Amino acid sequence: MRTTTIVGITVLTTAALAAPAAVVAHDNLGDLLPVTRIAGSSGTSFLPDSSSAGNGWNGDDGASGTSASSTSGTSTTATEAQQRGVVMIDTVTTNGEGAGSGMVLRSDGTVLTNYHVVEGSTQIRVTVPGGQKYTAEVVGHDESHDIAVLKLKGASNLATVRLDTDGVKVSEKVLAVGQGGGEGVLYAASGLVTATDRSITASDSTALESSEELTGLIQTSAPIVGGYSGGPLFDADGEVIGIDTAAASSNSLTAYGNADARSAEGYAIPITQAKSLADTILAGTKTSTNHIGHRAALGIAVVPSGSSRRGMTPYGGSSGVTVQNVQSGSATASTGLAAGDVITALDGTTISDTGDLADVMDGHYPGDSMKVTWTDTSGATRTATVTLQKATTN
Repeated sequence: MRTTTIVGITVLTTAALAAPAAVVAHDNLGDLLPVTRIAGSSGTSFLPDSSSAGNGWNGDDGASGTSASSTSGTSTTATEAQQRGVVMIDTVTTNGEGAGSGMVLRSDGTVLTNYHVVEGSTQIRVTVPGGQKYTAEVVGHDESHDIAVLKLKGASNLATVRLDTDGVKVSEKVLAVGQGGGEGVLYAASGLVTATDRSITASDSTALESSEELTGLIQTSAPIVGGYSGGPLFDADGEVIGIDTAAASSNSLTAYGNADARSAEGYAIPITQAKSLADTILAGTKTSTNHIGHRAALGIAVVPSGSSRRGMTPYGGSSGVTVQNVQSGSATASTGLAAGDVITALDGTTISDTGDLADVMDGHYPGDSMKVTWTDTSGATRTATVTLQKATTN
């Protein structure tokens, strides 16, 4: 997979879907596909009028089976009813800025989104329908399932989304709502459920965690585009059936805005799964895949020398992770670890690449003690025990 970054917007080239497992790209940080801008609907129904030309609704409701032929959907500016409980998320990261979406689960400002929307952020600002803005903190996340729960500071009496409990049927009409293109506007993209229980490898351009396996997904013909990540996929009753997460295109993208990118399949995490994971986080229950509260850090920056989460190895091809720099004043700085050294183990767990490092770190919390083993630039093996600090990024 080739990635191209254009003024903070990442465009990823993917192959055509040919099997249930597909390689797709997150629409994180306003990054994946161009937005098709069409005049907004003035009607009062939740879904587009089925008699409208080019509305994206085709096929019979409730068809049996697990897949259906794909039918391209359309995009409009979301109506007031479609915006209810949907928020726009804007982030500041160490590499720039990002944009995504989310949905309000509780009126006190508890918001569900994708973890990749806020991953690596240093600041999070959330805008609710009506324009009011809040700062937000990450309550917890589950990276392997791409779920994060946010809490808006000072929020109360917010409108919430309604969650579906009836399940998803192939060929039913759906509507994805999100901050298309990171433009500060909520768009609504209509389409059909084209398959269920799909498995994909989703990837984006974040430094360490650049890909993950997601299973049990809803596939839709709704043209989910950059900035929709974390937003809801609604059914015809206006209830959330999924959380928009990723998109795939059979076209080769070389620049944001390429018109040929509009033929895409979108993917959403079933809301029943996402809500269950969120409830576990909100209960403060730690699991093998989630992380509650602040992340831990060694106080170093490392050098990724590959484009996928797995297979990043130090310069020269040796196993381990190369240190780029050590934060001044950190606990790690007093150990003698320095730029150019190669970390080979954490707490006795072999570190072959940055994916291993991220996995181990995600299981620890600020204040934990950790034994670090590394090879210095002279080739000598060294060890030290450090106290992990609070990470400066989410």
